[in-house]
Amino acid sequence: MFGGNWTQQKLRVLSKYLSAYRRIFERNARARYFRVSYVDAFAGTGVIPRPEIESAFEELVPTLFEAEQEFRKGSVRRALEVNPPFHKYVFIEKDRGKCEELLALRDEFPKRDIKIENEDANPALLKWCRKMDSKRERAVVFLDPFGASVEWSVIEAIAKTGGVDMWILFPYAAVNRMLTRGHKPSRSWSEKLTSVFGTSTWEEKFYSSSRFTSIIDPRGEVELVRKTAAPAKIVDFFAERLSALFSEVARPGLLFNSKSLLFVLFFASNNKTAVKIANDLMREITR
Repeated sequence: MFGGNWTQQKLRVLSKYLSAYRRIFERNARARYFRVSYVDAFAGTGVIPRPEIESAFEELVPTLFEAEQEFRKGSVRRALEVNPPFHKYVFIEKDRGKCEELLALRDEFPKRDIKIENEDANPALLKWCRKMDSKRERAVVFLDPFGASVEWSVIEAIAKTGGVDMWILFPYAAVNRMLTRGHKPSRSWSEKLTSVFGTSTWEEKFYSSSRFTSIIDPRGEVELVRKTAAPAKIVDFFAERLSALFSEVARPGLLFNSKSLLFVLFFASNNKTAVKIANDLMREITR
């Protein structure tokens, strides 16, 4: 469900990190040399979709309306409200209708340097990474995909810039669903999992198999496939993959709904101070 507790947890952590990030670059004389950008690769509209509060109720309980407005702020609006602001904002959104809403939001912040790209996030990010001048620029990239949409090649490109702090929402529930029980995933799901992890070794990590002689045909063999992918193993595997690209990876933030683990919030960087801040913020999710 959009707008649930897990959504608010990730957005609070992101907002606090962006504020801390900008303060560091504003106060540190050496850091002020860099131009800093915020890139939201699955930008949406800037507002979490929820039913509107009835106007009559709003008049009776104005503080509730104000709280609801704050609750509905998405990552885009929260990033735009960070003060001091980033030098540049890049919002990538594939849906044309949502881009039009982002254009309207841009009008609310005329003093912000905002670029809106109506494009698929993966190729758009690859192009952005190629253009980034890491000698003069630094950035925070937020990857909040719909399902298992982020390709590993994009994460590799982000890491190679050497100047990006990356937040990524790992779609644990979607990945776990593709890791079928009793048999290995279909070809299409296998290819998707390889794209997410950047390697096909997930198969040997998450499955075991044994062979035995068939009772029906003694000359034949039967293969028994067993899924061994416990939640911790899946989360740790993705963390290990990130650690192969970034020098620092924060402890993951597990995001649950009322029933199960939905997503895992990861932070990766090449800066120890950045990861220390991220680890402190991740404790809020743990609590």
